[in-house]
Amino acid sequence: MLTLLKNCLLSNGNKVDILIKDSTIEKIINLKPTNQIQEEIYADAVFDIKFNLVMPGFIDAFSKLIHQSPYTSCNYETESRACAYGGITTFVDIPSIPISSKYLDSITNKLNDANENSHVNFSFVVSVSDLSDLAELEKAQEYSVGTILNVNSRTIMGRISDSDKLNAAIRASKLIFLHLSGNDIDFFFNICNNKTTKLVFYDITNESDLEKILSYKKLGFNIRTATSINYLLFNRDTISNEYKRKTLTTEFKLGTMLNNIGLWNAIRERKIDIVTSDHFPVTLIEKFETNQKGLPNFETMFSILFDSCYFKRIPITILEDLLCKNPAKVCGFKNKGDIKVGYDADLVVVNTTKRWWIKNEDIISSARWTPFNDYRISGRVMMTFVNGQLVYNHINQMMPIRNVKAAKFAEFDN
Repeated sequence: MLTLLKNCLLSNGNKVDILIKDSTIEKIINLKPTNQIQEEIYADAVFDIKFNLVMPGFIDAFSKLIHQSPYTSCNYETESRACAYGGITTFVDIPSIPISSKYLDSITNKLNDANENSHVNFSFVVSVSDLSDLAELEKAQEYSVGTILNVNSRTIMGRISDSDKLNAAIRASKLIFLHLSGNDIDFFFNICNNKTTKLVFYDITNESDLEKILSYKKLGFNIRTATSINYLLFNRDTISNEYKRKTLTTEFKLGTMLNNIGLWNAIRERKIDIVTSDHFPVTLIEKFETNQKGLPNFETMFSILFDSCYFKRIPITILEDLLCKNPAKVCGFKNKGDIKVGYDADLVVVNTTKRWWIKNEDIISSARWTPFNDYRISGRVMMTFVNGQLVYNHINQMMPIRNVKAAKFAEFDN
């Protein structure tokens, strides 16, 4: 199957045609001036992109998809549809409940479920605690991005506090996800004696924590940094009424408006490697009835960031690094995160001029609402290709999601 995307505009300003063979990019042809003859290319399907922006598919390195409660029942089918709407072609599912044993069984069940139901590519992270079997943890690394360490968890099922076991878990993992703040950062590095394993500090909420983390990177620790859209755009200074107080609750405490500015400056200076959605499909009923923390962000993350980058004078190339190239490198995904010959044809077509309204009623995630309701923004995702297959097509309003079997487990570089 040959698919041709004609008249594409890349983030570097190049105008190209992109030829896709089956699931990979076969050829990238630079467009010639109008007075020169263009190469004729045969294809089974041709899409005229009309010089809209084409970016690599977005990789969300931190999200929580499965959330069962009396108020909602989300699954990989509904949440991956939301991914496709927002241009996310690969997600990493973080367990909301720590896994303390039987890692392989848990990962196998997740793989089968996602493989059967997901519209976009997927991968997973496992969680470790003092009760975990580290031999099982090491085996599970073949099927997961890495391990999340809940150093500050209040439950024995989630917490890892034994220093020997913590270092053993780090050695057994190819990548470690951590959220630490203030003096806890120093406490962790007083225990951690491993400078080889990649450490990803996620959901950084303020520039002070960021600078402290980066100081340890200068000492030789293999550190990457990540924040989420929540901590870039929300702050406790703007919570002016009961509705916002109930809804704008995240897993970690929101910073101030000055913290928002500090994180945007860090992005501009390339001190932050990744921006994630931190997607958690919690309903409004849960927010008000049980004070459940978390926000749904799959469908809106890119457009909100694109609009914010425009007004904050941050080039689209930095946004491409944050959402595509850096997550692929950090997570170790093979042939993803860039538009190159031989790479997977995970591509997003964006209309950069069309302004549109975000509305709760348009959200298809099982949360059925968004913290960005009534925002008017630019950067509309028009098409999402996953492994060469058109999965989402905004132009077809009657059936924007195509029921094609394109998703697969994201492979890792050796």
